[in-house]
Amino acid sequence: MKDKALCGIMPALMTAFNENGVDTARVAALTKYLADAGVHGLYVGGSSGEMILMTEDERKTLLETVMDSVGDRLTVIAHVGTTSTAGSLELARHAEKCGAKAVSSVTPLYYKYGFREVKHYYERLAAETSLPVIIYNIPVLTGTTLSTDQLAEILSIPNVGGMKFTSSDFFQLERIRSAFPDKVFYNGSDEMLLSGLAAGADGGIGSTYNVQPRTILAVYNAYMANDAHGALAYQAKANQVIAEVLKYGVLPSCKLLLKLNGLDYGECREPFMPLSPEAEKALAALKVE
Repeated sequence: MKDKALCGIMPALMTAFNENGVDTARVAALTKYLADAGVHGLYVGGSSGEMILMTEDERKTLLETVMDSVGDRLTVIAHVGTTSTAGSLELARHAEKCGAKAVSSVTPLYYKYGFREVKHYYERLAAETSLPVIIYNIPVLTGTTLSTDQLAEILSIPNVGGMKFTSSDFFQLERIRSAFPDKVFYNGSDEMLLSGLAAGADGGIGSTYNVQPRTILAVYNAYMANDAHGALAYQAKANQVIAEVLKYGVLPSCKLLLKLNGLDYGECREPFMPLSPEAEKALAALKVE
């Protein structure tokens, strides 16, 4: 049976940094803000959290901070993907000890691994923890494109509970959704949340959810209430923000928008760079909620 606690709107939590590593006070402030806004859960330690730019110890600190601040209020999914299987397995064990509801991982990174290696990676991960494993399918960043049949093979691994689907191939999402009705599926492209929901997604995970949680929730709630016109109107409202964020860089832009709305979340780690004055001016004109 599908775990309803895993469904809904889950911001892909960004990470705040200071000179010592993770800025736990700022992270706690953002998680509490998102919980108060009404989101259903948090996706911690993924692409939006700058996981590639963090050490494994910093990623553990991030998850521990989230669990301490809102772990009793929200469903927490811990992203545990790293450049090594050993690192991912260690983070999965840590996530289970912390009380996360599920773990997730991108396909193995950097090298052009074959499907046999990708499948084996998920088999290892699923065997390491009793938590459900959520596949993170994002071909544009990983360079790994999996066919519908290959995704079905991975979803058939015992303890694999679903997939974060960051692609515009909604035909593939619908086919996989229909084949695995008891798995949980998340739309991963913020600008296409409504399209993903229409294709069968159980919710969404996204970066701009950090800065416009109420608008994103309005898309989801209107869709769930069979209000197609309302859902489309709210998606259009969200996309006005998303279009500008995509223009100037998603993570730096989202951190600036948080600052402009009263929650200074610092800047992204290098090689990200601070935004230009032009970008700051354009983003300051946006209304987010």
